[in-house]
Amino acid sequence: MTPSEVSRRLRRCGAALVVSLAACAAFSSAAVGDEKIITLIQLSDLHGNIEPHPGAIKQMDGSERWVTDAGGLAKNKTLIDRIRADNPNSLLLGVGDTTHGTAETMFTVGDAIMPTLNTFGIDAFTPGNWDFGYGPAVFRNRFATFGPKPPLPANIRVMADAFDGPGVTPANFPSLAINLYNDADTAPLPPQLHNKLVLPPYKIFDVAGVKIGVIGITAAILPQQAKVFNIGLRFSQGVEELPGAIAAVKAQGATVVVVMSELGLSQNLEIGRRFRDVDVLLSAHTHETTLNALVANRRGVRLAPPGRMIRVGRNATVVVETTEDVYLGRLDIAVDGGEFEGFVWTPIPVDDSVPEDPATKALADAAEAPFVGGTLVRHTFMPAGFCPANNCGDTTKRGLQLTESLDTVVGHTDVTMHRDNALEDEVNNFIADAFYHASMPIVPGGVDLSMTNGFRFGNPILAASDVPPGSVFPDGRKPGDITLRDLYMLFPISPAFAVADFSGNSIVRNLEEVLSAVYNRNPFLQRGGWYLGLGNMTQKIDLNNRPFSSSGGRILETTIGGVKLDTSKRYVFASCFPQGDPIDRVCRTFGGAHHKFFELADPDDYSSAITLVPPLNTENIIQGPIVKQIAPDRFVHPVHMLRRYLDSLPGRTVTAADAAVGRIQTVDSTVAGDPPVPHPVSKIDPTLIQMPEGAGPAFMSGIVNDRVGNNR
Repeated sequence: MTPSEVSRRLRRCGAALVVSLAACAAFSSAAVGDEKIITLIQLSDLHGNIEPHPGAIKQMDGSERWVTDAGGLAKNKTLIDRIRADNPNSLLLGVGDTTHGTAETMFTVGDAIMPTLNTFGIDAFTPGNWDFGYGPAVFRNRFATFGPKPPLPANIRVMADAFDGPGVTPANFPSLAINLYNDADTAPLPPQLHNKLVLPPYKIFDVAGVKIGVIGITAAILPQQAKVFNIGLRFSQGVEELPGAIAAVKAQGATVVVVMSELGLSQNLEIGRRFRDVDVLLSAHTHETTLNALVANRRGVRLAPPGRMIRVGRNATVVVETTEDVYLGRLDIAVDGGEFEGFVWTPIPVDDSVPEDPATKALADAAEAPFVGGTLVRHTFMPAGFCPANNCGDTTKRGLQLTESLDTVVGHTDVTMHRDNALEDEVNNFIADAFYHASMPIVPGGVDLSMTNGFRFGNPILAASDVPPGSVFPDGRKPGDITLRDLYMLFPISPAFAVADFSGNSIVRNLEEVLSAVYNRNPFLQRGGWYLGLGNMTQKIDLNNRPFSSSGGRILETTIGGVKLDTSKRYVFASCFPQGDPIDRVCRTFGGAHHKFFELADPDDYSSAITLVPPLNTENIIQGPIVKQIAPDRFVHPVHMLRRYLDSLPGRTVTAADAAVGRIQTVDSTVAGDPPVPHPVSKIDPTLIQMPEGAGPAFMSGIVNDRVGNNR
């Protein structure tokens, strides 16, 4: 039977099947002989979600359907088992941030999720940037199968020992990355390990007689994050190593090449366009749900609708991505004579209709128990430098303390808050306002502005108006309640809170850099994160027509407190400070001076008195594996500031006006008066949150008349 006849047969079969192709595989096998259907199960960016939670289910028109009982490990396991039963010829592939994103994972350096995840039978995994968030010692002990396994620093042992005994819980599945190396410049390593890979670059699987080469590319943005993430590690973009990895798996007999990549959708689409030998690319990092699969080749990118058999021509790559634990990806690929012929893509919502697998639920509940109700135990987060000479002292008096159940209701909201916009959303407005207003009475003379990181991860906080009457939440809360769990989900990292002064010029330059990272026309210069939340600030920006050397950057106007920013003036700026970073910044903004840190009188009481103290160390903070302490023992965490802000609101309630978007206005600077214009949307797929092709003049991509978008 010719390839075209196989393709016609598969299209007829695929048109009748959305979730199940096992029957089609049996039919085709009997009729065609070498035809095989292999299922790739994509588990992406779990971000530490252990239990079910409220979620947003994306619709084909780009809108969202709110559900109260989505995600969680037990629901995902139910779907994974169903797919495996439907087609035993399958691989479970995990990619992206997994051990980070919730209070449970933060206070245990990721251990809380590992025992349950280790029962999933993951065939291969590629780590995300936040899987390095507890430092290289934790990462190596958890994911590396060869090379050094350094002892955990004493402060890390406090957290790693908190959940399931001494040390870090290792993964029982293989982790892959072609672009992660040992770096002898930042840590002492034996000479034979210098510049060697930390993880295996690929793994070959034999599935139903088809050899599949699975290649991993981890995140490349780690050098732009907190310095303590990178000690002894070096990252590359992965594109230079990829041809060699493809050649290696083919030399070992692989006829289907699958890449798992944490570079983000924009860069992964470009890889799909430029690398003809990649058949499938499982994307992560940008937290998009590609309801339509994306088929990329040198001519451009086209949409492929879900639930239909799609014929794939030569030199094309199927690129798909899912969102945290609220979607599970199923990609059924048709292989004939060892060659990739076509596929059916099914993004499966992990919503309230999916039951929890009982055995997995028991493990997840056990992981949750130390953080809730009558089984709650104290947890302490001890960031870099807290235990000189391996003596941590009284850990109940030092570091960030968790002494309340995560289910504690700490406030309320009249508006659903969700991170679902690359430029501005209610969550980041809420956080930036909290930083600003809670800082004002503490800092003598007040503060001028606050900002917050443009995080993508996190679950929605649903208002009563957006759910049916009588809706039940998994943790027992009422619609509109904000819990302590929610606040840690919004800010599940461990910075200290600080205040410093910055020039107006530094503020604008840093914001221009962030905008460029979000909207750069060159996909390999996109960082993948979103824009910052602004407190006591507004902006007018032009994303379509700038930047030019003749017209300046994308930002036309910035106001602070209703007054246009003065580039020569110094402004008092309150925000988070990454532990271990140089003393010239707060989160995502460099060039500051005169830092003062917020210190709690009582580490168990977020509402206790706060004093401002200077940094404990200011120079030579990171010396190889040694990290000096900068913030005070009883440092104030962003969650403390969020709670203090909620306490200050009438009824501890966030209103629609409080978090309303509109602080950032997109305009057309080529027209007199800079009239407002809608935010630009992706031509590739208008339902995507972040534009993979970037925004601005087309020539900025480096390729004039570059084809992007469907049917172009």
